[in-house]
Amino acid sequence: MKQDPKRPGKSDTSYHQRHAQAVSPVGTRYSTRMSEIFCESGYLQSILDVEAESALAISSIYPARIPKRDAMRIRNAASIGKVTPEAVRKMERNVTRHEMAAIIRVLAGKSGSSGKYVHYTMTSADATETAKALQLKKGLSILIGTAEGLRDSCINAALEWKDTTAIMRTHGQHAIPASFGFPFAFFAHSLQKHIDRMSYDLENYVEGKLSGAVGTYDVSTDEGLDGFRIERELSRRLGIKMSELSTQVPPRENIAFIISDIAAFCGRLEAIAHYIKTLKRSEILEMMETPDKGTVGSSAMPHKDIYGNPFMEERIISIARTVRGFALTTLESVTSEDMRDLSASLSDRVIISEAFVLADYSASMMDNVIKRIEMVPRNVKRNLNMTEGAVAAQRIMSRLVRKGMARHKAREITANAARKAMESKTSYAEILLNDKEIWKFLSGNEINELADVSSYTGKSRELIEAMAKRYLGKRNG
Repeated sequence: MKQDPKRPGKSDTSYHQRHAQAVSPVGTRYSTRMSEIFCESGYLQSILDVEAESALAISSIYPARIPKRDAMRIRNAASIGKVTPEAVRKMERNVTRHEMAAIIRVLAGKSGSSGKYVHYTMTSADATETAKALQLKKGLSILIGTAEGLRDSCINAALEWKDTTAIMRTHGQHAIPASFGFPFAFFAHSLQKHIDRMSYDLENYVEGKLSGAVGTYDVSTDEGLDGFRIERELSRRLGIKMSELSTQVPPRENIAFIISDIAAFCGRLEAIAHYIKTLKRSEILEMMETPDKGTVGSSAMPHKDIYGNPFMEERIISIARTVRGFALTTLESVTSEDMRDLSASLSDRVIISEAFVLADYSASMMDNVIKRIEMVPRNVKRNLNMTEGAVAAQRIMSRLVRKGMARHKAREITANAARKAMESKTSYAEILLNDKEIWKFLSGNEINELADVSSYTGKSRELIEAMAKRYLGKRNG
């Protein structure tokens, strides 16, 4: 059959050289230290670690089957400095057409006469799934640490702004006042929930396996070896949990749970980004971030260099939307045929690595935003007083009811007074002081005190302080 010129042939090295540069921007534009774990070299090194530690585990229990000297030779050869990604790709492309078989062959070749013990009693998934677990463990540990740092930044922001009264909003409209720092205490609280979830995932859903082609320890049993004991030893060496029972792979739900929780975490980052973006709007401008010198806010509008567009916040929002799509795919990938098929092969390669890198990038960027933004006190005060104090209506209504006025009547009076205050640009207190019905229940001093919106903050400051006491500096690890 004539080779299609648009597709790579078995030995078409020029095609692969031309397309060696990564297509996805995740490894370049959004790269963090997480990339070292999930890049091609990181994945290969994880597999090599599993292969080497498996040989050492068997050697420590059954030295007659794999002599310690041979296991150590495999261990010494099992590094990407010797078993390079390039060598593995070349072996797969030109010989094996099977990635794991290519890794085994290259590793065996680098192990000399000890190479015959590489992959002893194992199936491909024993190496790849356990390597994946190693990556997930490292990735979750980093992500939890990043989230903890962001949580602390939110708490510090809440503490810094706790004594400033600001208007809070619901449905895009002025609601009632609270401490300006209160929303950031809430963000810290919600982030702690995500830290707890990811910590739970780390403990319960990161699983490797060394149980053979269908999960029954068939080869090790046939060879007269205790597969359970070998697997426990490998678990100890790698520091990861092994699946109590698997098919050729651990339960696919594990990946779905982890990625879904990462998607939810990115959703919280998106919510924080939306909040900050809203407060940075020109007509609100309660928060601002002065761009670094030389930063361009717009290629066409020079005045945007002053405050800049909310690029970081919008990038965080974009990332959240992408990772949510990943979660759906992992849920669909729970199902496979029989003991395993490759229907989740591509999605695992793309989704796991990109979800972790993007989430870490997003959280790190959000942390940077929180540390850089500043409150604009004059605008906070302006917006607080925009309704002439009418946002104290709920407070007045509640006091009138307590003093004996029917609730429906109290609501009608305070709502009408609020409308008059805003339409006439007259203070709410003054409107109330001229209402004879209210004078029957409240004194002038009471009206002035209750209409003072600067004191209408409830327990927001206490809640901030409690959140700081409970979580600031806490590390789940």
